[in-house]
Amino acid sequence: MYTEKPSFFSDPFFLKEADPAEMAQMEDPKRENAMRTDPAALWYKEHMAVAMRNLKTLSDAGITIAMGTDSGGGPGRFLGYFEHLELEYETKAGLTPMQALVSATSGAAKTINISNDVGTLQKGKLADFVVLTANPLDDIRNTHAIESVWIGGVRVPARK
Repeated sequence: MYTEKPSFFSDPFFLKEADPAEMAQMEDPKRENAMRTDPAALWYKEHMAVAMRNLKTLSDAGITIAMGTDSGGGPGRFLGYFEHLELEYETKAGLTPMQALVSATSGAAKTINISNDVGTLQKGKLADFVVLTANPLDDIRNTHAIESVWIGGVRVPARK
């Protein structure tokens, strides 16, 4: 729900996989104008700060946080990239980079009761992981520095 061109439309990490046709659809001035008065878009903008405060409050109270987005659910929701944005928003809300990473791994697995099989790198668990060239604990945006992706312990061939 974009009322103007999103800043991430110029992010090289986003642009590597972005669909130009979908980007053009999101940048259509008619769509942008419609979003400026759309009740759902206005509600979302108004309540984002509340959601971020609530996230920090729950985390501070010891509640398990599970990262989740609705990306992939329609136009303007960019699957894969939005998960990186979710990590950024979690740190902007006051979680540490480690807490944000845990929310996307063991926290998520615990929440849906599959932590015996996934969520941490341990003997006997499925080994899905990403190797990075920069430390996300220094800056959560370092999750963009992907060297390789592994699913089930098998390296996914890099795209050319």
